[in-house]
Amino acid sequence: MKEFITHYWLEVIFGLFIAILTGAIKKLFQKLNEEKEDYSAVKAGMLSLLRAELIRSGEKYISQSWVPIYAKDAYDKAYKAYHGLGGNGTMTELYTKVMALPTVPPKEEF
Repeated sequence: MKEFITHYWLEVIFGLFIAILTGAIKKLFQKLNEEKEDYSAVKAGMLSLLRAELIRSGEKYISQSWVPIYAKDAYDKAYKAYHGLGGNGTMTELYTKVMALPTVPPKEEF
């Protein structure tokens, strides 16, 4: 009888341990999934902001036909960050045009 009780309680304790461990693992995976979703949302937002800035500043500098050297450097870094985050190649043409612009304003003719 003593063996039966000892054996029974060991099974109950082991079962509770496994249930608690399983619950903790499920919560951990749920938390990791939520963090992955948060990261994806932040990444998508950052891509959107970078793309908007690349378009806005690219159109500005192309329309004025030149880009200051500091702005060209910033544009290059934003473009590389955009692609580093997985941005597609649609910005490459605009990037190439901006990088080809001179870094001094054209001389005005009278």
